Amino acid sequence: MHSVLVVLYVHIGALKTVCTGTLDVTFNEDYSRIRKDNGPENFAVLRHIALSLLKQDSSHKTGIANKRLKAALDQDYLYKILTMQ
Repeated sequence: MHSVLVVLYVHIGALKTVCTGTLDVTFNEDYSRIRKDNGPENFAVLRHIALSLLKQDSSHKTGIANKRLKAALDQDYLYKILTMQ
């Protein structure tokens, strides 16, 4: 039982590291200046939602950062991402 828990703990830690790394690279989360009250937690949730929506889009074969840039520049693409059409 102990070895199963250790393997599960290591696996969860690796997943958390991958997700956190993606957020850091894509959204420059380490440089965020949002520090007051519930702001950091609220924006972390918004970043997770945005990351999830961008990962689900398969219409463009580019990276997450490029999809984010395209959504910022093209309102039709942003609408497509937000409505999942």
